[in-house]
Parts: sequence; structure tokens; C-alpha cells
Amino acid sequence: MGSAANILIVDDEEVMRDFLFDVLESFDVDKACDGKEAIAKLSEKKYDLIITDMKMPGVSGEEVVRFAREKYPDAKIIIISGYSTLFSVSNALRCGVSAFLSKPFTIKQIRTEVAKSLSPDSDSKVVEA
Repeated sequence: MGSAANILIVDDEEVMRDFLFDVLESFDVDKACDGKEAIAKLSEKKYDLIITDMKMPGVSGEEVVRFAREKYPDAKIIIISGYSTLFSVSNALRCGVSAFLSKPFTIKQIRTEVAKSLSPDSDSKVVEA
């Protein structure tokens, strides 16, 4: 990675968006407050990594993942959710996400998963907090 990777953070909770924005300050980061805004941003710009919540009002994180996969098949995706079940984790992995982090997660966990996701040989993986 010569230049800073660009990342889209999608979460309906402002506190979480701001937290991730601060933690990932060394990257080029954009924020979306919901799935609809995320899809609008993805329509205009390609992101190296998308970090999205799953459960959001209106357009869900799952729909954001589907849209991103269709438009940018090589984009990396990390799912963050406070509602992790075996079903939701397996669905996310089937969609080709890089990682699934259960809220709450630590700064170290998110930084580690971002680094792994952006590395050339990244694999899908589940991380539980």
C-alpha cells in the first residue's frame, strides 16, 4: 500500500462512526450514517475497505454488502454487529466478508482486522469480542 487506503464506515450510531473514524485516522476515511447513504457513496467512489453495521433502519448492512460486492467484487468488507448469531456470521462469510466483529470490540481488534483485510493475502475470518 503506497498511499493510505480509503475506507467507508457505515453505522447508524454516531458514536461508533466517530470512534472508528478516530481509530483509523491514518487512512482516508468517509462516513455514512445509514445504508442508503453508504450505497450513494459507493455509487460515486470505490473504497478499498467497507466497515458496516448489519442492523440499521431502512437499508441494512446486508444490502450494503450485496451492493458493494456487485459493484466492487474485490473490495474488502468488515461486518460489525451487536447481534452476532451463528446464522448472521455464516451469512456474512458466505457473502465474502473479510471479518465479522461483534460489538463491543477493542481498538486493537479493529486495527488488526483492518490491517489483515487490506493485506494482499487476506482471508475471511470470524472474530468475537
